Amino acid sequence: MILSALAVALTGCNGSESDQPAMTKVSFSVSDAPVDSASNVVVAFDALELVHENGTRYYLDVVDSEQNEGYQQVDLLAFQGSDAKMILSDQEIAVGKYKELIMHTRSGLPLSWVSDVNSGDFELKVPSNKLKLGGFETSEQAVQAFTIEFDLRRALVERSIGSNKGYNLKPHGVTIVDNSAAASLKGQVDVALFSAGDSCDANSGNFVYLYRGHGHSNDSLIDNVDVEYNEVQLPENYVEPYASTDVDDNGQYAFSYLPAGDYTAAFTCNAVADDPEQYNPEIIIANPADQAIEVTLPATQEVTLDFKETVL
Repeated sequence: MILSALAVALTGCNGSESDQPAMTKVSFSVSDAPVDSASNVVVAFDALELVHENGTRYYLDVVDSEQNEGYQQVDLLAFQGSDAKMILSDQEIAVGKYKELIMHTRSGLPLSWVSDVNSGDFELKVPSNKLKLGGFETSEQAVQAFTIEFDLRRALVERSIGSNKGYNLKPHGVTIVDNSAAASLKGQVDVALFSAGDSCDANSGNFVYLYRGHGHSNDSLIDNVDVEYNEVQLPENYVEPYASTDVDDNGQYAFSYLPAGDYTAAFTCNAVADDPEQYNPEIIIANPADQAIEVTLPATQEVTLDFKETVL
């Protein structure tokens, strides 16, 4: 899903005209990879903060002019694929490297919430009301567009403390992608693979996991995990997924807004219960074992990669 194009207006620095930084126009969009059991993931964004490499911080308000609110609510699951929701646009920022992008939010019902298809609506919290993301770089080209990709299978964490159920949204699994160098991957999984591996859940366990780089052994490929919070022994030389996505009933899958480069894509038929914080050794990747494929994604191109049952 894509959320919003965020373009930012920066105030000029004191000094002569020759001292002023070069400026460029940028936009930021938000895109989402859906989570398994949610039908709505609503987040109230109220500011975007940019931290330049020289230490200067730029704080930009996000408002909903139509509703006259000092924040903008976005249902991340309503903007998937190539859809986008604009929240700021056509403004200028200084050219250069930015060390960090911080998305400021407003937490809790009725501002930020998750609708679980099985059990109703629950509050969504963002720790400290800030999503601290990585850096990015702007150049002097006419317009630059970036996408903030939310992989909700990694970023959305359920809280269960007695009857106080809810969800946390974490920066783990949220990335910034330069659209001018972005690629996409899609393909077809042979439906015979849904029940061809070990411990398969043919109706709901079918996923494709994507890893950066080539040359990985299956023993090193693990499911989604937040190493900071993980309490389970990880395999030696483990490789975390860059992203993961479900395979629909017809065998189709897709990833959007990926940095160009080398990847390993792996299908598994038993990833129905992937805890985003804990390593789950019972999830076998790849499953069947021959369903890990190396692929190279060129910038701005869409690559098709199919998974087919091996016939002996």
